[in-house]
Amino acid sequence: MLYIILTILLCFLGVFTFIPKFKSVIERYSVGINFFLTLVATLVGVLLAISITNYEAKQKEKQDVIKLLQSSISSVETCYEYSEELIEYFNKLPKEDELKAEFFLKNPPPYPEYLDTFLMQNIVSKNLSGTTLSDLNEYLINLKRSRTYNAPLYLKVLEQTLKLLEFEMAYQKGHINEAQLDLQLSAIEKILTTTGI
Repeated sequence: MLYIILTILLCFLGVFTFIPKFKSVIERYSVGINFFLTLVATLVGVLLAISITNYEAKQKEKQDVIKLLQSSISSVETCYEYSEELIEYFNKLPKEDELKAEFFLKNPPPYPEYLDTFLMQNIVSKNLSGTTLSDLNEYLINLKRSRTYNAPLYLKVLEQTLKLLEFEMAYQKGHINEAQLDLQLSAIEKILTTTGI
């Protein structure tokens, strides 16, 4: 933005050389004015090139974050589906089965380890919204805690993590603004609070 303002200011200064009122001054100092106009043209070109490069870099970074979010969503979905099957199998076991007491200790639901890697990447911490970053860290702690002792709760936290990532994806794509994102994330937080985390 600074480059654009500076470019406009330099162009505005260059326009003064075309005003007939200043013709005598321009003729007298033509070498200096020509040098100034050449300098302005060069600076305008350089500043515009920098602005375009910065814009393209930000767009590419945003696309990279979206790709990483898609991978995270895929990881959470896979863990969710497997955990759902595991809980379904557990519920079908007879109540008197002695394996049922330690079932989830011996067969813990899968943890989406990709999320840990996802959060450690610099591009993610730089581009993710602050609320999502904070909530996602909180959800990861809850996932680790609930994994072996409360599988239904673990499944619920996985579901909420998935929603959080989907809302962040919509925000990164420009489908919702930051205020709408915060509203959606607050709704998820209320659901988790009533669940008992």
